[in-house]
Amino acid sequence: MNKKRYVIKPRIKVVVMLFIFVYLATIFVKQEFILREQNKETCKLETQIEQVREENSDLERQIEYTQSESYIERMAREKLGWVREGEKVFIEEKN
Repeated sequence: MNKKRYVIKPRIKVVVMLFIFVYLATIFVKQEFILREQNKETCKLETQIEQVREENSDLERQIEYTQSESYIERMAREKLGWVREGEKVFIEEKN
């Protein structure tokens, strides 16, 4: 028995190769857009992280200051009217 061999015409080969090339190029372009978006998002998130770190650092300094004696004394003077021994207090009269 003779086996039939299928012969693909050169024109069909070119069309199939062209289709494969276009498909791969499309996938490559889509991946490139996705990578660029992810890089933009990464940069944005790194900037936000840096801002939060700075804010956190400021809050830690504030916490340290509020626990110092000078802050406690200042608040006692301003809010509670605390006066040291020997100090004179002057009170303004309102009109």
